[in-house]
Amino acid sequence: MPILIQQGATEPERYAAEELRAHLEAITGASFEIRESDALPARAIVVGQGALTERLRPDVNFRTLGEEEVLITCRDGYLLLTGGRPRGALYAVYRFLQTQLGVRWWTPWASHIPRRRDLTVPELNLREQPAFEYREPFWFHAFEGDWAARNYANGHHPRLSAKHGGKITYAGFVHTSFQLVPPQTYFEQHPEWYSLIDGKRRWERAQLCWTNPTLREFLVNRVRQLLRENPQARIVSISQEDWTGACQCERCRAVEEREGSAVAPILETVNFIAERLEREFPAVAFDTLAYWYTRKPTRALRPRPNVIIRLCSIECSFAQPLEQPGNAGFADDIRGWSERCQRLYVWDYTTNFSHYLLPHPNYFVLGANLRFFHRHGVRGVFEQGAYQSHGGEMAELKAWLQAQLLWNPYQDDARLLSEFLRGYYGAAARPIESYLRLMADAARDFNMTCFTRPDTAPYLKYPVLRRAETLWERAERAVQHSPDLRWRVQIARLPVWYAWLVNWNSLQQQASEANQAWNPPADKKTLAERWLQRALAPGPEGWKPITHVNEAGLTPEEFVKRVLG
Repeated sequence: MPILIQQGATEPERYAAEELRAHLEAITGASFEIRESDALPARAIVVGQGALTERLRPDVNFRTLGEEEVLITCRDGYLLLTGGRPRGALYAVYRFLQTQLGVRWWTPWASHIPRRRDLTVPELNLREQPAFEYREPFWFHAFEGDWAARNYANGHHPRLSAKHGGKITYAGFVHTSFQLVPPQTYFEQHPEWYSLIDGKRRWERAQLCWTNPTLREFLVNRVRQLLRENPQARIVSISQEDWTGACQCERCRAVEEREGSAVAPILETVNFIAERLEREFPAVAFDTLAYWYTRKPTRALRPRPNVIIRLCSIECSFAQPLEQPGNAGFADDIRGWSERCQRLYVWDYTTNFSHYLLPHPNYFVLGANLRFFHRHGVRGVFEQGAYQSHGGEMAELKAWLQAQLLWNPYQDDARLLSEFLRGYYGAAARPIESYLRLMADAARDFNMTCFTRPDTAPYLKYPVLRRAETLWERAERAVQHSPDLRWRVQIARLPVWYAWLVNWNSLQQQASEANQAWNPPADKKTLAERWLQRALAPGPEGWKPITHVNEAGLTPEEFVKRVLG
């Protein structure tokens, strides 16, 4: 059966046909021919848009399809895989391979391609769109372009090229105010553009004076220049710096007091810029943060339709769903912004930035959080993980799970989690799932932040880690005869060894106080050497040895020197 692309096929549609052929040949062992033709044979697979597509589905107005909308039809000897442009047809191929043929792309170095000599496809009539318009699982390995496309990620950072249908690109990404108005260039001439704090204009650890009228005019021209320099950008970030230091001048304070939120002066300015530039850049959205001291919704001030509010969850406890009582403040804010904002995004945090390799048991709340976001009108989600290096705690699981749920958060996330463990870890899946539940149960009532210290966490106490060691021993034994699976398990075990090493003396004391035998995996020096050897060892194609233990850039070598004193 030939794979047909049609006259005028786009680069992503041509790549979709290539991806389909490669996977069908891997599944069946047969050869599949790609033809460019507008003639319809007796049986065929048709990819993308064109005359054949309109003939097979005359009931669909393809000009009205969303740019990522998927349409899959199988009947009368034809399989049609198409959708909106630019990415719909490519996603249709991936959705077909995943949902109908059981293909999985776990990581850039591990996938599941079922083997079948014969393929029978039932009659199909599927039409779907992703739940969120912007989807970014922000993990180091998730930046690989093919993995991102195959798992429907379309955010700013993955290496998605024209063949993947591109992506949603930012001009600037976050904390851009000093990029737009560099104080080294402008402070001496225009100190009034920067924060008034305790009666003095300053820029160090400060912000802009967002209500200054000449600054606003300058920002209009500066953002115009930035967008002209970045014609591919769909969003431009106009956002506060990553610290406090808000302006205390009379104008800024009056706007804050009127609106009951420190975001108000910033939002007024972003609205001003968005209104001035919307005719010149009708496809661009103007993005700002509701972050930290600016998180609270405004009273009467509303973001313009072309303004994105990106609400950040940084203060939350991530061991519990974000809509539960312990996170009531954030939940109230997301509800408030959803009533005021037509384009609400969320910047969510799914790792421990102080300890990328420390157990961070949020595994069973990720789905609940994405459903909460979607129910409250969130249109884009940035899931910040360990983004500087391989080796983040359960990074492979979390990135894949988040990618699937960003497409459709109403899937059974527990089933997806179990599916990943079986597919990626093989016979070790059961003890690893028991380990995940052990850690999550121990964290259930704990205020687990994205900067949690290891000496405070109940899931890192001696009895829990001792049980965790038993489960990881069982996991390694289960795959001891499979080099690939054994390597995956050994990498996943590094966070538990990290927890032993970073908290060694305290764990000894806990064992003594509980009258329990001190039984670590090895003596401290031996364990540190084993940990470092695994962290720096080569892995499969697509993997690089671990370089970052935390966001500040601590290397594995430096970490071991530190723990050994």
